[in-house]
Amino acid sequence: MLCRRLTVAAGCLACCWWEAQYTAASESSVAFEQQVEEQQGGSSMDLAAMLKAANDQEADTQQEQERQQNTKETEEDTATFEVTPIPTQAAIDTPMEASQVREALHLAREAVVAKMDADGSMSLLLSASGSQMSDEVRRQQEAEELARDTLLLPKGEMKPRNFKCLGWKSTGGCSPFGPRKPVNDFSCTKMVPHGHSGYCEVEDTDTGERFRVMRRYCSSSRWEMSFRCSDASNFVNFHFKAREAADNALTPGFALPNIQNATNEQQRDGIVMVVYPKLIPSAYATIKTLREVLGCRLPIEIWYRKAEMNADPNAMKPLSALAADNETSTMSFHEITDWHASGYGAKVFAIYNSYFERILFLDADNVPSRDPTFLFSSPEFVENGAVFWPDFWHPGRTIFNIHSQSLLWELIDMPFINMFEQESGQLLIDRRRHAEALELVKFYTFHRPSHFDYMKLVHGDKDLFRLAWLKLGAPFHMIKAPPALAGKTINESFCGLTMVQHDAQGEVLFLHRNSHKLLGEPLREEVDYRSRAIARSRKKAEIRTRYRNEGKEIPPWSELDALVQAEETPAPTIEPPEPDGYPDSIVWTHLLSFNSTSKQENYYVKTYNADPEFPKSQNCYGERNVSKSKHFYAQEVADLPFAGLETDLRRFAAETVEIKKA
Repeated sequence: MLCRRLTVAAGCLACCWWEAQYTAASESSVAFEQQVEEQQGGSSMDLAAMLKAANDQEADTQQEQERQQNTKETEEDTATFEVTPIPTQAAIDTPMEASQVREALHLAREAVVAKMDADGSMSLLLSASGSQMSDEVRRQQEAEELARDTLLLPKGEMKPRNFKCLGWKSTGGCSPFGPRKPVNDFSCTKMVPHGHSGYCEVEDTDTGERFRVMRRYCSSSRWEMSFRCSDASNFVNFHFKAREAADNALTPGFALPNIQNATNEQQRDGIVMVVYPKLIPSAYATIKTLREVLGCRLPIEIWYRKAEMNADPNAMKPLSALAADNETSTMSFHEITDWHASGYGAKVFAIYNSYFERILFLDADNVPSRDPTFLFSSPEFVENGAVFWPDFWHPGRTIFNIHSQSLLWELIDMPFINMFEQESGQLLIDRRRHAEALELVKFYTFHRPSHFDYMKLVHGDKDLFRLAWLKLGAPFHMIKAPPALAGKTINESFCGLTMVQHDAQGEVLFLHRNSHKLLGEPLREEVDYRSRAIARSRKKAEIRTRYRNEGKEIPPWSELDALVQAEETPAPTIEPPEPDGYPDSIVWTHLLSFNSTSKQENYYVKTYNADPEFPKSQNCYGERNVSKSKHFYAQEVADLPFAGLETDLRRFAAETVEIKKA
């Protein structure tokens, strides 16, 4: 298998486990991989056969039944995109002579035409051409002739080329290798809309050679993404710049910022966290749980952007109080000084610049269920120097469009890897050992223009770490157990609100409240701020009039604000109060886990609204009716080792509000 060859070379055996478990590939994909293995063994298998196999998207009976079932579930999960895994990028990853590439592209085109003939779409294309004047027919033929000499870029090139854009070349069959459709061609500056298959044609200004780049299937990008072929040169040369950035770490004497030669493990190892005002209750609750409930003594770095904290001058008071407490000390605060490092970039900045040599990064709303210190001495970390965790999504069921036909793989110049996406709410990294990979993550994050962002190829930072490690062949361990979900059940309706991650033995380790964050106060309905501002102005005018009529001194504006706010009725709470009196609602009543006996292809996390049991605004994850699920099972949180943990978190979150008021 392709993944096996890559990961054995890299020492990343965990990736292969995903491929071994994930069996949703079509029969053609299996055949393709067998052919690749034969070629590696010295057979005469060529690129033409690979491309033909890559274009064969026929699904087996089980997949077809699954697809029909998924069609019925569209109402519940409209955001999930499904595609049969096809190793297209891998199919063109073998260096070939130009004549072989030309023949391969011809056979690939014929394979697409055969499929179009089978489903009747080719006859529609031909009839449309036949109804036009002879010059349109001639245009079609000329386009086909030109396409024969428009090749694929040679693999393994070490230097960027100088390209001139020639425009978007449309193809049929929802494949970039399909027959040409010149009627749908676009100029270099024209936006190529979603759903068009084809490629950008570019010319090497030094050699005159023409190439197909930014090759797109109908499903290669998300529906809201469009691009111009004028971006093709930057797109193609991106991986050269990335390689140069990573090579910086190979310079003799290079070290990441703040790497010290400390041998004391307490100085070497620590937790890194990024905060902003809305996350303070979550961060406070997580840190206090680590210290007072779990007994964790790892030092903690808090990273923040000053501009964000200035919006709420009292925001840091709860964390400062924790740092001043002897029981919760060994906390330090660090300002993020790079103004580019906003949003998810703040996480990458903090990891790259941490003062710890080996870090456990935690999102502020992610709490361990037990002391995580053991992770630094776990065999998985000691052997690989990096441990990552899977997301809900994989190539067969993804809301982020990361699958075999994504443009992502061409951008980073890497074969498609059939594995789960990454969830970066927790990351375990040896910074000294993986300086090169972190240098590449930094480049992926901050390089502008960001192809990842504007082409919506990945979501934030979550996959950038595994992609950088995979690109460099750096070792890492991906936790095998797919995420579970902690949530609430009302009237047999389950709503998953927390992603639950495991350790290498499959035991619960992290609970990430990414869908229902702690507030330390009741969750209230959204306020119409425009209406409220108008009402406040009227109220101030009424108070001024009343004081004037009563002969009293009219209060200054600052006092008027306080008087108005005191008389305001708070917005209604969305959720009923809990019996224990803590303002945050209880959302962990059940744990939904994937059956270990089920095949990985059946791991399917749905997104849905569970109205009327839950607010219409609340996105739920998992299975609404757990009793009908064949592949997931539910347990009551009260019966699990971390029962009571949520009560501690809610109690600590409430403390933040009191501290800020004090």
